[in-house]
Amino acid sequence: MFTEREMTPEEFLIYADQHDDKRFDFIDGELVEVSPNDVHGRIQAELATEFTLYLRQNPIGKAYSEVLHVLNGKKMMPDICIHTSATVNYFKTPPLVAVEIRSESQSKKAQRDKALAYIEAGVKMSILIFPGEWLEVHRPNREPLKLSYGDTLDGDDVLPGFSVKVDGLL
Repeated sequence: MFTEREMTPEEFLIYADQHDDKRFDFIDGELVEVSPNDVHGRIQAELATEFTLYLRQNPIGKAYSEVLHVLNGKKMMPDICIHTSATVNYFKTPPLVAVEIRSESQSKKAQRDKALAYIEAGVKMSILIFPGEWLEVHRPNREPLKLSYGDTLDGDDVLPGFSVKVDGLL
């Protein structure tokens, strides 16, 4: 009888290091290979830069890209996050902000499920980006906010004073 088991965070990190020519996501202990694309990479770089510039002026934490998190027993890797604590190999505490950029291989429902999982784990703001369409801002005890071309994403009380035009993130 064959029994499948979840990878540990440490096993995932070792495997990913051994395959640096590929990109992986780690969802609930399952290794998922993701095909990188130029749109995803551009959006990720743009928003990470905006967060970094904000954090230089408001030193409340650091921006990270694709760092493993183990939250409420779930293993997740946001495309971008802002953390107020330091890490060794992977985070065991929720980030302040978690961002997911939808890839072609991911459904919108799966992305929204991730946003809710982040919020349930203690994330204060979860941002979902649907390239070429819109982005959604999820917050605890609030309805999701949908933003599109011409709108501005602001940090509200999570990142006071942060703002960026949505056009550059789609």
